[in-house]
Amino acid sequence: MKRQFWLLALILSACSFPFNYSINLLDYLEVEGTFQVGAGGIDPNPKDVGPVQVSWNPDPRVSLSGATLEFRVCFTSQTSGAAFSGTLAYTAYLGAQGGSGLFVPANKVAEGTRNISGLGSGSVCVEGQANLTPAQLQAIQSGNFYVGARISGTAQSAQEAIIRYRGEVFRLNLSGSVRPF
Repeated sequence: MKRQFWLLALILSACSFPFNYSINLLDYLEVEGTFQVGAGGIDPNPKDVGPVQVSWNPDPRVSLSGATLEFRVCFTSQTSGAAFSGTLAYTAYLGAQGGSGLFVPANKVAEGTRNISGLGSGSVCVEGQANLTPAQLQAIQSGNFYVGARISGTAQSAQEAIIRYRGEVFRLNLSGSVRPF
């Protein structure tokens, strides 16, 4: 009987089980804020949100095989009567280092762009989703990574206007396997 128990334990330790897990990164990011748009465009352009550090204690039994990042952010005008033209882009970043080092092309995950001509009469939402690169997956697996976003574009307004952004979704969906022992 003892031998069967050890054989079962050995078999289970060699097995792994799939898992999926989502992290709501809105708990870490600045969820909302403002920036100005005028005849000269967005000020500042680009407008950086973050970066913020996300830390966790990695479990050696967990092996990540993939991850996707999805976001949805909505923009509204805080200036009545303003008319807008051009586009707004929202780009999500994830990487192993913070500061300005996060906002480099290698850390870009997903981007969404929308025309904002309708911003004077309601909100405009931008969405995006993409798979992470192996380097980004390794940053997550390390237990210490940074996330952030950049708002940019060709948005203009005939008068100085304030635009409010509000993050509705910024979620990291992880997949992989876990060994029981």
